[in-house]
Amino acid sequence: MYKTLEVILTIISIGLFIALVISIYEKFKKEKEEKIIKEEQSMLRKQQYGLSLEESLIHLGGHPYLSANEEIYFQIRKNNTIFFYKENTNTGEEIPINQITRYELKTESEIQKDVTLTRLLALGIFAFGLKKKTEINNTYLILSYVQNNVPIDCIFKNAVNNQQLGNIISTLNRLKIEQNNIEDNYKTV
Repeated sequence: MYKTLEVILTIISIGLFIALVISIYEKFKKEKEEKIIKEEQSMLRKQQYGLSLEESLIHLGGHPYLSANEEIYFQIRKNNTIFFYKENTNTGEEIPINQITRYELKTESEIQKDVTLTRLLALGIFAFGLKKKTEINNTYLILSYVQNNVPIDCIFKNAVNNQQLGNIISTLNRLKIEQNNIEDNYKTV
């Protein structure tokens, strides 16, 4: 009787193990298919809109039509504009590169130093007595631009890796240089 019970428990254990392996495989397969679909959609958007770059970022604040902590697509288009939008929505507006007044990467420590200076001015000598937080060096994209004569300051963080933000800065620098070269050549003619 105990031998029969051992065989039954072994068969059940093997069955559960096989079910677990199949479940993990199906989840992995689904994630891989979703990634492929996202990459294909990104390639189609690049062709359709003439994109130089598209990165998935997290909007932390500043944009008047996007919520905080919302994942967005940040696009730099070949017509020298930027565009950011949420997936499956039709919101967004092209912003010409020449309307960008500032774009830079800042670490959390650098942002906190700016806040500490403000706190010092507000609290005076008592600001030094307040506890400081532990230093964390996440990197953020600070983007300032003018839209319809309204200055807008946005802050974004990467959704995947730090290289995303560096790619954006490099592409914006290249486009600004190219735009300045065109303007300089136009002035000399």
